[in-house]
Amino acid sequence: MSNYTKFGKGVIFCAPAQMLDQPLRKESPVDGDYLPGTVVHYDAAAKRFTAGPGDVTYVLDKDHLGQMPVDVAYTAGDLATAFYCKGPALILNVLADGEQEIVEDDPLFPTAGGTLTITDPADGTAAIGNAAETITTGTGSELVAVKFI
Repeated sequence: MSNYTKFGKGVIFCAPAQMLDQPLRKESPVDGDYLPGTVVHYDAAAKRFTAGPGDVTYVLDKDHLGQMPVDVAYTAGDLATAFYCKGPALILNVLADGEQEIVEDDPLFPTAGGTLTITDPADGTAAIGNAAETITTGTGSELVAVKFI
């Protein structure tokens, strides 16, 4: 089992470590107050990131320009950077719902609010990735390492 929590949850992008394998990023304003690690999609009509999955799904990075840590939320209208959720060996810390017992390799499903859950939705939404760690989340949303395929 990999331990992506040994250094804390201070970043969103976790792996791979090679600089040539950096994931694609997109920059856009956000349409609400979102924490880094929130699952978003780009709303082309509004030209903003919106919480929840879409045709192309992203994960908000922390505010590097403002030098903010991962626990400081973007506010509506802020310019944000987000990672495209595809790529070989890509691992990102993503917000997961609270009070879940997540086991490594569990499929994780996006919610409309931009968090992940282990509960398979009845609407046929596909898993966004698999857990890269075993973790029990606390009462609120928490960053969880996720492997993307």
